[in-house]
Amino acid sequence: MVDFSGKKLLVFGDSIMYGSGNGGVGVGEYLSKDLGFSVTKYCVGGARVGYYAGKNWIVEQVRAAVRDGAAADYIVFDGFTNDCNMTDGKVCDVPLGEVTEGFESFDIFSVRTENSTFTNCFENIVHAFKKYFPQAKLLFVRPHRMGRRDDYFQRLYGERALELCKKWGISVADIYSESDLNTFDPVMRDKYTNDSYGWGRGDATHPNAPGYAEKYMPVIEEVIKKI
Repeated sequence: MVDFSGKKLLVFGDSIMYGSGNGGVGVGEYLSKDLGFSVTKYCVGGARVGYYAGKNWIVEQVRAAVRDGAAADYIVFDGFTNDCNMTDGKVCDVPLGEVTEGFESFDIFSVRTENSTFTNCFENIVHAFKKYFPQAKLLFVRPHRMGRRDDYFQRLYGERALELCKKWGISVADIYSESDLNTFDPVMRDKYTNDSYGWGRGDATHPNAPGYAEKYMPVIEEVIKKI
């Protein structure tokens, strides 16, 4: 069995990585407690893979880690839940975009905010991981089936993320497919997500402690032990 004690873990992504609604105890903290990782978090609630004005951009999280000279044995990240959000109620906040042929046309420090797409930024992010953290083992976390996102678009963006992970050789913890957590179901919503907004019910998005412990971490830890 792999000894993770003291291994350096960097965590990037959005509120699910961060632990919003769970007192800031997110995926990194659980991996530290359960497996002994030394964790540095760059994840921020509301973050998007592609650029959206006024919101945190995962591209900038990665740039910050590179500038910091951060060291990583493992990297865990997520992203697309907020990209496929529809702030205006009509279109996804970040366009899906197209997959680029090849692996060489990416530079995390040259990505522009204009015409930013989910796919292009995702590829720039994973290229940066491989360029600046070449020894790190990478794990992408696809979140649960989420009752506060259009089901079609969360599947579309999620499947694109899986396609890109396959292209780039990145391991995936697929909570959507491997866990039964479905917060369209009000019983699951209230049992496994936090009442972030004082609605008197789970918000369908942000896992609470049972949501992480029972639905997220078993899948994530099973995969990370194998990569």
